[in-house]
Amino acid sequence: MKNYDHKKIEKKWQKEWEEKGIYKTSDNLNLPKKYILDMFPYPSGEGLHVGHPRGYIATDVYSRMKRTEGFNVLHPMGWDAFGLPAENFAIKNKVHPSVAVDLNVKRFKEQLSIMGVDYDWSREINTTDKEFYKWTQWIFLQMYKKGLAFQSYEPINWCPSCATGLANEDVENDGTCERCGTVVEQKPMRQWVLKITDYADRVLADLDKLPKWPEGVKEAQRNWIGKSEGAEITFYIENKEFEYEIGNVNVFTTRPDTLFGVSYIALAIDHPMIEHLLKNEISNWDVVYKYIQQVKQEGSFNNKITGIKLEGVVAKQSFLEDFEVPVYLTNYVLGSYGTGAIMGVPAHDERDFEFAKKYELPIKNVINPIFVRADFKEDATYVEKKKIVALVEDDQGNILTINWRSSGGRLFLGGTIENDESPGVTALRELVEETGYNDAKVVEIGEETFDYKYYAHSKNRSCRAATNFVHIKLNSLENIGSKLEEDEKGRFEVEWISKEKAEKEVVDVLHMYAFNKFVLRKPYIRTGNLANSDQFNGLTSEEAKQKITEFVGGKMKSTYRLKDWVFSRQRYWGEPIPMVFDAEGNVFPVDESELPIILPEVESYEPTGTGESPLANILDWVNVRGKITEKGTFVQDENGEIFRRETNTMPQWAGSSWYYLRYIDPKNSENLVDKEKEKYWMGVEGPEQGRGVDVYVGGDHATRHLIYARFWHKFLFDIGIVSTEEPFPRLEFLGFILAEDGRKMSKRWKNIVNPDEMVDRFGADAFRLYEMFIGPFESTAPWNTNGLVGTYRFIEKVINIAESLKESDKQIKIALNKTIKKINEDIENFKFNTAVSSLMIFINDAVKSGIGIEEFKSFLKLLAPFAPHIAEEIWYQLGEKESIHLSSWPKYDPSLLVETEIKIIIQVNGKLRGDLNVPVDSLEEVVKNEALQIPAVLKHLEIQDIKKVIYVKNRLINFVV
Repeated sequence: MKNYDHKKIEKKWQKEWEEKGIYKTSDNLNLPKKYILDMFPYPSGEGLHVGHPRGYIATDVYSRMKRTEGFNVLHPMGWDAFGLPAENFAIKNKVHPSVAVDLNVKRFKEQLSIMGVDYDWSREINTTDKEFYKWTQWIFLQMYKKGLAFQSYEPINWCPSCATGLANEDVENDGTCERCGTVVEQKPMRQWVLKITDYADRVLADLDKLPKWPEGVKEAQRNWIGKSEGAEITFYIENKEFEYEIGNVNVFTTRPDTLFGVSYIALAIDHPMIEHLLKNEISNWDVVYKYIQQVKQEGSFNNKITGIKLEGVVAKQSFLEDFEVPVYLTNYVLGSYGTGAIMGVPAHDERDFEFAKKYELPIKNVINPIFVRADFKEDATYVEKKKIVALVEDDQGNILTINWRSSGGRLFLGGTIENDESPGVTALRELVEETGYNDAKVVEIGEETFDYKYYAHSKNRSCRAATNFVHIKLNSLENIGSKLEEDEKGRFEVEWISKEKAEKEVVDVLHMYAFNKFVLRKPYIRTGNLANSDQFNGLTSEEAKQKITEFVGGKMKSTYRLKDWVFSRQRYWGEPIPMVFDAEGNVFPVDESELPIILPEVESYEPTGTGESPLANILDWVNVRGKITEKGTFVQDENGEIFRRETNTMPQWAGSSWYYLRYIDPKNSENLVDKEKEKYWMGVEGPEQGRGVDVYVGGDHATRHLIYARFWHKFLFDIGIVSTEEPFPRLEFLGFILAEDGRKMSKRWKNIVNPDEMVDRFGADAFRLYEMFIGPFESTAPWNTNGLVGTYRFIEKVINIAESLKESDKQIKIALNKTIKKINEDIENFKFNTAVSSLMIFINDAVKSGIGIEEFKSFLKLLAPFAPHIAEEIWYQLGEKESIHLSSWPKYDPSLLVETEIKIIIQVNGKLRGDLNVPVDSLEEVVKNEALQIPAVLKHLEIQDIKKVIYVKNRLINFVV
């Protein structure tokens, strides 16, 4: 193989593997199994770029190793082909979605095939296949039977550009459509909804049962579900001039303990009360209307908090006398979260604080922190004092700190109030005594006194102090020298630091509270003891939450950021929803025997924009004769009454919520999945099983897809279809590959690198090796085409060694055993970059010392998952008759992992002058004598006297002359 013709070799073996079906999954359910799954792709018209195959190659490497370890491997591939992307592509290119999808799937398969992936294509699925979506429709019917699917007429997210309703998950934080970037509107519309919130607690709690998920992904799911424990409290809106009640507003709050600090009620612009208020006297209605339109145009929430007061109305609370606050509309309250209304408590919420400062609303403190330092000894006899904490700033905004180092850490200036001093006088006196700065002025003294328990390291005793805060600014840096007591000298350092550093390094709770309040001007958002709250004063926040809620007639409850899943799309390209309506508008589920309800062929599939699907215009499909069975289901009957089919379709996420189960049994026409096969592949029955999909790999959809799939899986578990509560116990989340310019690959930037071109130039094996070598699997990495030159040359080295094999020495056998162990661990842990590095290091060693045929064959087995074509080619040239990919994975000999010899570096005056191999743990005299026999070392010693010998066992010997 003097000339490495990668094109010829790769085509040859890809054809051979396909003809022999070596990657076909066995039906033998008695073998140990490994179910290895990729998040299946949406086959776009643009095809793959080099960032996409990274995950596919990773699962290919993993599945190849597991197959040769003796596992029955299920490594399938399919297509998530329904939904808006395919339909929008079809409209833009004036081609029917089914035709576009077929072309795109063909393109994706070609691209994947030239990379030599080991998918079992006999199990290929496509969400647009009627034999697949029959079961998607079936699952919907089961949810309907259980009350989880229902019709709603509430306002939904409507994208005027895509001309369809959207789930909350399809809307970006700025209120725009995640597909097209258009500002989303609220539009009342009939739609189907799935009650995912019924499963929210289980989906949230069971994240703790997934230790093999990246913590970042789990946290993203927790945030998306957004469970909040709190209270719902009712306020009523009153016409201020005529004092009549207009209606009630329910507010959800996680902090009912702050109720007495409320200074306004804020509503989302789409709150149901707004429409009602319009019929009453809002004296500034014109301005309010303009504000609503402005927020709609900008998006529900942007970085700049704004609001508008509703003149003419106030909010009151039935159980609180003299409670009357203004009502505002704001852009930072969202109709999709909680109740769409909040009580503004500026002293204890950052956004409320910002809003109150902007619109000059009262800021009333009702929570005092509980100031007890961790080192305070409760059982000790402590001293009662009056103290100050002083925030001292220079004219550059730097903060003065007292660094007590190990005996208390970094603090702000503190001191004891003596005799009848005021807090301000004490602060100025302590400033001079401890720091020497005497040109200063007090700019602010806090009105409140706080109870502070701490341990005074300087006095070696516990203290309890009634503490005031003082804010000081220096007029100049004039310093007359400190006046410290003898026992304080040298115990601390006075240091000026930035506000940013102070925020990080001052950890004392009292001092940080003062800093936030007087310097950073932040509200106190944590819990504490109640103040300015009538009969609830002195209670802790936790005690007060329940009591205040009961006092004002509220109720404790949980709420979620996650809302019920809007499941309708007013588009053509999706699964038909299997429901019908009679002449009176009553809805009935289609009988299961009628499935699948097949999406009709149409000439026009452009969205109507009216809220009706294009299917509504296909009358010979929409109008269907039939009858209602005793079970309450619809069946077709030519002699029956005319019913109208549901014309909304399912979202793209429907098929992707359960597709992994169909791979297990893709040709089953009687059941979604065979029970025995499901139990085997999902790991309840069978030898050496892991529960669920053994490893799930993807690089997107950390929230929506995974939450939806976990919800559907738990439902299928509840009705006895699956045998596990979680589908994906192990998740490997891969990082992106960026373009060479450091940006995301995009047609817009003209920086896309086509994998076809890379495979054509360098070969699939070099491409695969580089994709795995580019960096840690979970990390983002920049693409560099020159990197393929390195992996191509590595393959050439392997070829050259294959043509010059000789007897292996002991060191290469030791190196091989180490490499086997390392590759085994690295592939198992998805550390592919270090695995490839280990292969390269071993080959470099083999080039130097030579390698025998048996050891080289073991190496080829390690290489085969990464570079399957060249490994197979050399394997056969070495006389093997069966595919290397069906051979057994090499095992290492533990006895050869123990080092018997070690390389020692030889230095003269710290400079490298040679090396030698000696027995492990050799004595200094032995190493010294052998080193002095080496001519290159003697040359540098010449006739000079050796003044000193430095020996580091098993590492180096250094002769100092």
